[in-house]
Amino acid sequence: MSGSIGMNAEPGQRRAALRASDADREQIVSALRQHHADGRLTVEEFTERMHRAFGSKTFGELDLLTRDLPPLPPPLPETPRPDPAAVAKRRFYHHLLSYAWTNAFLVAVWALSCLAAARLLFFWPMWTLLGWGLAVGSHAIRTFGPQEPGPGPGHNDDGWARLRRDCRRGRGGSDRWSRRHRSSRSHVSW
Repeated sequence: MSGSIGMNAEPGQRRAALRASDADREQIVSALRQHHADGRLTVEEFTERMHRAFGSKTFGELDLLTRDLPPLPPPLPETPRPDPAAVAKRRFYHHLLSYAWTNAFLVAVWALSCLAAARLLFFWPMWTLLGWGLAVGSHAIRTFGPQEPGPGPGHNDDGWARLRRDCRRGRGGSDRWSRRHRSSRSHVSW
C-alpha cells in the first residue's frame, strides 16, 4: 500500500495526512480573516498564515495554522427574506389606507364648510381625489397587474445593463440604427 496510510493508524493521523482541497484552504483563510478582525492575529501573523494556508497540501498542515486559536462560533442562520410580492401588496395597502383617510378627512372638512356656509360650495377635495387617485391606481396596476417573469431572486439585470451589453456586442441601441442608416446618410448633401 504505497502512498497511503494503513487502517491501523489513528483516525487523527489519517485525517492529517489527507490532501486538502481549495475549498478547505479557503475555509481556513476565512477563519483566519475572522480571527484577524477580532484582534487575535496581527497583520503580519495573518499574512504569514494565509500564505502558508494557500501553500499547504494536507489537513495536518492546515490544522497547525489554527491550533492556537479558539474555535469560531457557528454562523447565525440566515434570516428568510420576505416575499417581494407580499411586500409590494403591503406597501400598496398602506398607500390606499393613507389615501382613504386623508381624502375622507378633506371631504368631511368640505361638508362642514358647506354646513357653516348654509349652501353648497365648490367640491375642492376632488383635486386630491383625482390626482392622488391616479397615483393609487398606478400603484395598484404595478402591484396586481401582469408581472414579467424574472430570471429568479438575486438577479440584477436591468434594461440599461442589457442595452449596454447588446451595444458592446454590436446589437441593439444606436449602433443598430447607425449601421442601418449609414448608407442612406452618405448620399445626402446639405
